[in-house]
Amino acid sequence: MLTYPVVVVGQGTRLFPHTGPDATLDLSDSRSTATGVTIQVYRPTGRPQYATTPTTART
Repeated sequence: MLTYPVVVVGQGTRLFPHTGPDATLDLSDSRSTATGVTIQVYRPTGRPQYATTPTTART
């Protein structure tokens, strides 16, 4: 996967579809080239865990 630092919210082609399973990625390697390009290697680590909002009791 190639990523670029320029992001314009709401425009362009999506990298991933709206539907389908979510996946968690873990950074397994990162390095920089002599010209300043950073290379990150990610590996899938399963399904993400989302935080839940605690409910409050109504009185």
